[in-house]
Parts: sequence; structure tokens; C-alpha cells
Amino acid sequence: MLKEVLKEIKDAKVYSKQQISKNLGVSENVLEDMIRTLVRMGYLDEDLGSPTCETKCSGCSVSSCNTIPLKMLSLTKKGEDKINS
Repeated sequence: MLKEVLKEIKDAKVYSKQQISKNLGVSENVLEDMIRTLVRMGYLDEDLGSPTCETKCSGCSVSSCNTIPLKMLSLTKKGEDKINS
């Protein structure tokens, strides 16, 4: 199931716990636990962004959001390798 979470995050244009949990048929709480596990294992990087949103994320599809800090998740090399194995 952790590999499926990695695939969902990789394929998502915008990370949405609600959508990913729906796609996988698990609760958002279970998904959060799996994401924490993947971060701890080194398969995902978690970026909490700027807490004040003073800078914009140039590659982000919601880069004009200068009021709400976003949690961004990205696959590490180890995560990419896991998906491809």
C-alpha cells in the first residue's frame, strides 16, 4: 500500500489528502500515518514552505497563494526507485 501512496503523490498535480485517500480507499488519518512513515523511511521529502508565504514557489501550480502555507511532498530518489522496482 505504501508504494501506491508514492504513485498517487507522484501523479497528483496538487497534493490532496482527501483525493488520495479516496483513490486508495483509506481514511485521511490512515493516509497521514502512511505519509509520515514514507517520510521517516526516506521515500518522501516534506516541505512546509514559508510560514509567512513571503516567497513564491516558482514551480508550484498554486504559486499565487500568498496567504496559506502549503505542505509540499516530493519523491526522493529512493522513492522513485521504489516505484520503479
